[in-house]
Amino acid sequence: MNINHISSFTVKKQAGYSLVEWMIAIMLSLFLTAGLLGVFVSSQRATNEALGSGERQENASFALQLLTRDLKQTNFFSQATGENKSLWNLNGATIASSDDCLDDISSGSFPVSNKFRSLWAASIPASIGSLEMGCLDDGDSDTSLVTDSDYISIKRVRGFQQSSNYSSDRFYLDINTSALTVYQGDASALTSSAVQPVWEYKHHVYYLDSFEGVNRLRRLTLRTSEMIREEVLVEGVESMQFMFALDELIASERDGSVHSFVSTSQVTANDWDTGRVIGVKIFLLVKSLDKTAGYTNSNTYQLGDYLFPAANDNYKRELVSTVILFQNSVVLVND
Repeated sequence: MNINHISSFTVKKQAGYSLVEWMIAIMLSLFLTAGLLGVFVSSQRATNEALGSGERQENASFALQLLTRDLKQTNFFSQATGENKSLWNLNGATIASSDDCLDDISSGSFPVSNKFRSLWAASIPASIGSLEMGCLDDGDSDTSLVTDSDYISIKRVRGFQQSSNYSSDRFYLDINTSALTVYQGDASALTSSAVQPVWEYKHHVYYLDSFEGVNRLRRLTLRTSEMIREEVLVEGVESMQFMFALDELIASERDGSVHSFVSTSQVTANDWDTGRVIGVKIFLLVKSLDKTAGYTNSNTYQLGDYLFPAANDNYKRELVSTVILFQNSVVLVND
């Protein structure tokens, strides 16, 4: 028997992607990659801006805190008053003029020739030769003082008495209403029964300098034989300005009210010396330490009556301010 078996096979042709399909796939991949990259870049930029903003705000807050804490205790001399130059018994304490910070009337850390100011401020001039407080110039060619920024000198005692734990490189004051006696921290008299609890004496000078294009808040502080330059307090503080609150009435009529705010240059010698200065408004302009890509800062910032142009650079800035009214009384001198 003949059996005819016919097998039928269907052959399907296997073909790869065409060139057009490959091009479409590649284009879709590129679009997808570009989208993801854009999201990543935007996210990174937002993160960097948030970090930069946080850094500026933190630096500004810390700088304000340092200045505010000191200035809140302006004129504080326990039972004595801020205008106390006639009460001092230096008890042998002295600092050479070349090691001290003297203001425009040569008032330093301690009264000399009946000259003493517990608070004083001025501005950094364009020419260092015209600088009134010479201690600010450290003579280092790598640093420079920030022209047109203000600086301030504060003298006071620490806010609580001490009867132990004295530092050998500090000065302490034994204070009552009729006398203010100076002792060095390592003096044996501090442990005698004749001396009551004493107050640590402080003299601070705050100013701005610049190093490798970065402005910094610095401080000079009193030690046993000199005013020493402390480490950098805050980086990025580009400008510091003060406006001082004045009670403009004559001494016999003063009511402790603010009648005007004036710039540092407008505070007269008479204002400093007769109790007219009763408060201060602090302005700080803080700059980012790094540039921001794609950002141009063309703003002009107003710090009191001082205008600071950003000069179309690539740095973001933060302007902060606060007002402090002095609570400690001073002797009101007739004027």
